[in-house]
Amino acid sequence: MNNEREEVKMNHSVQEIFKEIKTDNLLLRMPKQEDLSYILSIEGDPATNQYRPAGPMKDLEEAQESLNRWRNDWLNYGYGYWVVVLPTTLDVIGIGGIGKDRWKGMDVLNLYYRFSPKAWGHGYATELARVAVKMSKDYIPNLSVIARIRPSNKPSIRVAERIGLQHYHKLDSDEHMTFISDKSKVSTKTPI
Repeated sequence: MNNEREEVKMNHSVQEIFKEIKTDNLLLRMPKQEDLSYILSIEGDPATNQYRPAGPMKDLEEAQESLNRWRNDWLNYGYGYWVVVLPTTLDVIGIGGIGKDRWKGMDVLNLYYRFSPKAWGHGYATELARVAVKMSKDYIPNLSVIARIRPSNKPSIRVAERIGLQHYHKLDSDEHMTFISDKSKVSTKTPI
């Protein structure tokens, strides 16, 4: 019982740190129910889904399922994907951050980012990704950050490389190249 209380206390303190982050150009915050239409707008746009295996979100129900999953991550772990807001206009322009995941038998932090096409070309994905990786190293140092990227997604590969993630072919899948923050955390016993 003490371990459960300690974990809840730790998750709450991590959540206090992660729940709202201001960068030079962005406000990164926990998703709220009121963000549902923005999530569908971004995740349902065919232009933002060129490299997503499942394709664009189809409806509000699917958006609600994603929002529920992301909010549960915040409740369970104290961190998760952020909604990305331009502080000058309060426009929601993206979704991204880190989420706990399991990949090739390892617990990892999955780096994710998806932006509205109107936000492309401003370096926002790199800015978000850099902050997410730094915070992961500072506050969740026992887990590596990975980014699973389709080989044809050159813009995302450039973001991963800019923030210091390295391609690690042993973690690749048939569809994705895998970039990782710290290869030393990959156990030799990890099935890969």
